[in-house]
Amino acid sequence: MNKGKDKMETTIIHHAENKGDFWDSIVPPIFETVNFYFHDTKEAEDYFSGNLPEKYYYTRGLNPTVHLLEKKIAAIEGTPACKCFGSGMAAVSAAIMANVQAGDHIISIAGIYKNAYRFLNEVAIRFGVEVTFVDGNCIADFEAACKSNTKVIYLESPSSTNHSLQDLTAVAEFAKQKKITTIIDNAMATPYNQRPYGLGIDLIIHSATKYINGHGDVLAGAICGSEQAIKELLSREHALFGGILGPFEAWLVLRGLRTFAVRMNHYNQVGLEIASYLEEHPKVNRVYYPMLPSHPQHELAKRQMSGGSSLLTVELKAGKKGALTFMDSLKLFRNAASWGSFESLAWYPLTGVGANSNNYEWLKLRGLNESMVRLAIGMEDVNDIKEDIESALQKC
Repeated sequence: MNKGKDKMETTIIHHAENKGDFWDSIVPPIFETVNFYFHDTKEAEDYFSGNLPEKYYYTRGLNPTVHLLEKKIAAIEGTPACKCFGSGMAAVSAAIMANVQAGDHIISIAGIYKNAYRFLNEVAIRFGVEVTFVDGNCIADFEAACKSNTKVIYLESPSSTNHSLQDLTAVAEFAKQKKITTIIDNAMATPYNQRPYGLGIDLIIHSATKYINGHGDVLAGAICGSEQAIKELLSREHALFGGILGPFEAWLVLRGLRTFAVRMNHYNQVGLEIASYLEEHPKVNRVYYPMLPSHPQHELAKRQMSGGSSLLTVELKAGKKGALTFMDSLKLFRNAASWGSFESLAWYPLTGVGANSNNYEWLKLRGLNESMVRLAIGMEDVNDIKEDIESALQKC
């Protein structure tokens, strides 16, 4: 098991803080500036020759506030380096484009975040990149899809709706044999519950908008990986695509990150409690949550993860009509698509994805059905949350 939680609370608070700098401020300042000047022309030349790696030049590349956040995220993810972006999708697109060119092939699981799916299916293919979508629940799916020009395997484990998992160790071992880069969206598990780099995965993506920030007020993304991989991203996709994270937004994420471990410990507990409660409810057909013994990949989840977070999906016996009635009857939960914040949210996964409810092949490929509702459990009192869910279930 690759938990990665040892001393995480201390790491988050103290790592890379440089206590004593900035006039002994406890909270590091925001470097809300574009330029950093050189003392003379020789220093400028030394910088561009690569001899001053700690020197800051231009915020589009490196900024002290953003850099501090990157160091902390790398430390808790267990990777040598990290690069932050202005959104999770900026990180997704940069990570993919950094590793393919025209004529290459990508294997991706089908049940990924819908906009990552759109990027692969609508953007990547425009540049001559072929994509094969697989279920991904067993290593044979990747072996069967692999081609001589396969350059990337794209993962999301657990996926954020049907909570399917991939065997990260097995996929990483297979990919290394074939010299394929592995990329995973680790936003749902977070570094608190899963550290894929230690299992052999090359690049780890986060929508820091969610659990890492935890306050629902910042869009941010991150890519974690080796020093070389992040250095190449910094000079190319990060610099040239321009999807940077601003200093103020980075400071807000740093603020949220300081309570990350405490929040995740709470979310793991209440997530399992609510999932267990719903699994026993007579109105519920199935609960999708990896840490439930009933989950078909529960043993794999226990090997790879140390908790399930607070995101779960419930499948109701009352079908689509019942699912929508349940959604509209909730009081504490807001109808919103994101997750990982302080407030409980509910989302109908088929909303806005262009799916016809009769297109069963479309739904099956993504592990979705029209009876599903996704619940993101927040920080409210757990008994109040149960009461709200119970009241809504009685109406469908």
